[in-house]
Formats: sequence, structure tokens, C-alpha cells
Amino acid sequence: MAEPKLGVVLLNMGGPDSTDDVPPYLLNIFRDPCILDMPLGFLVRPWLSKIIVKRRSAASAARYVQIGGKTPLNGIARQQASVLQTILEERGVAAFVAPGMRYWHPFIDEAVQCFAAEKVDRVVALSMYPHFSSATTGSCMTELRRALKKRLPRVPLGIVSEWPQLPHYANFLARETLAALHALPEAKPSATAVLFSAHGVPMRLIERGDPYRNQVQETFRMVCAKLPTDIRLALGWQSAFGPARWLEPDSKTVVAQMAKDGVQNLVVVPLGFAAENIETLWDIEIDLKSCAMENGIRCFTRVSCQNADAGVMRGLADMVMNAAEGNRA
Repeated sequence: MAEPKLGVVLLNMGGPDSTDDVPPYLLNIFRDPCILDMPLGFLVRPWLSKIIVKRRSAASAARYVQIGGKTPLNGIARQQASVLQTILEERGVAAFVAPGMRYWHPFIDEAVQCFAAEKVDRVVALSMYPHFSSATTGSCMTELRRALKKRLPRVPLGIVSEWPQLPHYANFLARETLAALHALPEAKPSATAVLFSAHGVPMRLIERGDPYRNQVQETFRMVCAKLPTDIRLALGWQSAFGPARWLEPDSKTVVAQMAKDGVQNLVVVPLGFAAENIETLWDIEIDLKSCAMENGIRCFTRVSCQNADAGVMRGLADMVMNAAEGNRA
């Protein structure tokens, strides 16, 4: 009898592999009811999404040009899958690990097709969003359930939907932040600050009970507890778009106030990003840095995302194994 095999899908948003991919990629995003949420959305969304994409495509493509012409997220996701599969196999688990992207290749359905070909007997969904939001993990899970119902309807599903208190993740962020602080040239604590910049979400999601803000704050507190107490630590929210009210304060607003308060050395920590993408490489590395320089910050440095860090991946492997044993759907 063949050994039971575990299929693990790493859920994330994905991104364009070239600037030509930007319009269809954006169209996939804005066709998602979890993103473009409105009354009678099923009627409005098909044409409104096309209008939004037409207006945003050129600017979005220009940003991708500035970071190399494509997202690194898809390649990093494949590295994460390879590292996690190796860890599971070293622990005696027969596993097939694949990235499953919500808005671009390799799509979630493509991962499930691979599971069917590999004849997995159980599946674990591992969200690569550390903090749960209905607009991210929630949307991915809806798509995954659809694909499983179509292709593997009898296979049990275990879920790791969030990991805001994962010690391995907090330790990684603290270690990298301390290294960045130590590398600053002659930085006085009174003129030094650390800004944790997390992706914002519309306030309407929080008001509906979305746990995202609270979970981000949990991780923020865990990391801050490991950092020096004589420097300024703050949490800001980035990447808002559209007319809706989003989480505040905006990271740019925080940076401007820090500069007014005499901060000269700024370390920015991407919080909640499991891999480098447009929102770290452009929103932080280019746009937020430009804001900091314009406001008088002299030294701006950014902490890298975890990507395929072995320590974090070992912590996630623990969670995957627990979910596989419970098979809770």
C-alpha cells in the first residue's frame, strides 16, 4: 500500500511575471468580491473592474519596471515550498508542497491539480499572510474550497489561517531589526526610530469583525518586547487606495511626524509580508523612502522579509503538521 501523502498549498496573492501581465493580474484582483465589495457587486463589478484596471495599469506597470519588471514573489514562493517540503520530509512526512496564488500563476487551482496528480490523501492550506483578513486569507480559502470541491472532493482539509504569535516569526523580525540598528552609522538613540509598516485594510472590514488589526498589533508587541527601550517604536499602515477609509495612521504620516520630532535614523520593518513583493520593494523601498528623505530623515534602512528563512519555515512546518493531524476544515 502506498504511503499516505500530504499536500500543502502555500496561499498568497501572486504577482505579474512581466509588465505585460499587469492588466490581467489587476483584473483578477478587482474581479474578486472580497476586494471590490459593494452593494449589487455581482452586477457592478464586471464593468467597474475594467474601468479601474484601465486607469491603474500604466502606473502599476511603471512601478514594476522600477523593481525589475516583475514581482519576485512567485519565485520566492517556490523557494518557500521547496524548503518546507524538505523540512517535512526530514521529519518523516511524505509531502508535496506547492504555492497557490490567488491572482496569478501558479493559481490555487493549479496547485490542486498537482495534488490530484500526486494522489495526496489529505491537504493542509498554509496561509502565507501571518495575519488573517477576509480580503486575503479569506479570499484564498474560498477559492481553495472551490478547487478542492471540483478536483478532490473527498480529501480532508486542515487549515493554518494565521500565525501572528509564531515565535519564529517574531524572533526573525527582532533579529533583523537589531542587526539594522547596529549597522546604523553613529546613531544616537534619541534620533533613531523603528517603524513597523503593515499593509492596511479598509476600516469596514475591521468594523465587521475582521481580526487583522488586532493580530498585527499582537506581532508588533511581541517584536517590540525584544528591542531596545531607548528608541522610538511605531506601527503604521501602508498601501491604501480608493476613497474608502483605511486603517490609520498611514506610514507616511508617521514618518513625517518622526522627522518633525528630530528622528534622523529610520529603520523600517515590513510587518506581515512573508515575501518581498511590490509593496515592500516599491511602496517602502522607493515611495516611503522618498517621503522620509523629503522630510529630512538622513539615514533610511529597511529590514528584509522572511522569504524562505529556515527558522520561520520550521515554525510553519510545526503548524502544518498539527493541522494535518487534526484535519480541521
